[in-house]
Amino acid sequence: MKAPWAWALAVRLPDGRIHVERHEETALTQRYPWTRLPLVRGVVALWDALSVSYRALARSAELQGEEPMPKGAMWASMALGILLGLGLFILLPGFLAGLLLDPGQNAFLYNLLAGLLKVGLLVGYLLLLRRSQEFRRFFMYHGAEHKAIHAYEKGLPLTVEHVMAQPRFHPRCGTTFIAFVILASVLVYSLVPAPEVLWWRLLARLLFLPLVAALAFELLYLSARHEDPISRALRALGFRFQTLTVEEPTPDMVEVAIRSTEAVLGREVVA
Repeated sequence: MKAPWAWALAVRLPDGRIHVERHEETALTQRYPWTRLPLVRGVVALWDALSVSYRALARSAELQGEEPMPKGAMWASMALGILLGLGLFILLPGFLAGLLLDPGQNAFLYNLLAGLLKVGLLVGYLLLLRRSQEFRRFFMYHGAEHKAIHAYEKGLPLTVEHVMAQPRFHPRCGTTFIAFVILASVLVYSLVPAPEVLWWRLLARLLFLPLVAALAFELLYLSARHEDPISRALRALGFRFQTLTVEEPTPDMVEVAIRSTEAVLGREVVA
């Protein structure tokens, strides 16, 4: 769990106990006022979330008895993962769409096709992950996290009974953010000049990616806070994507999510 002032980790150990630890770490958006500006805050928040996620995963694996990953290796792994993701979900759809449509003739249709190919690759990748029991458990813990956040935001007691009763989808989920990245990419990349030049067309997809992420974050921010028809439609789209990455958790998983939530809120003294 991550808050603006800290992040916390709760892990079910092999012997059944729950290990909890809290890390005092002020988010970049709290340290530097300019990082809270629209279109800037999205990129900053994404970097903050990725950094904490990789460290939490590495620490979780260590607590499960795996060899601790050296810091350099962890950041190298993170960089490699980002590069593979960029190649598979940003560059490849743009290249494949160019084989089927002439970008110079209709840039919007070309980018719409690239977006659809991106959806296909992403859905196929997630369906492949769901075949693994390890990832299914990961997605169940994802659901437990959402339920705990819902209970906290509603002011409910953080008990297993109250948390289990909450919905498993959440409007500010990272999966919804990915869906909005695809939407924003169709718009932004359609405005890139000279799309008929292959090297520039692919390079532009990387150069303008921060702008795409920034717009996607603004969609996430606004759709989670408003009840107009467009916001509801955007949330529905995000929840549809979340069916691929969020599963209904078990009570023991919810217990872990509760401990992590309590830790990040500072309600308990933890190691």
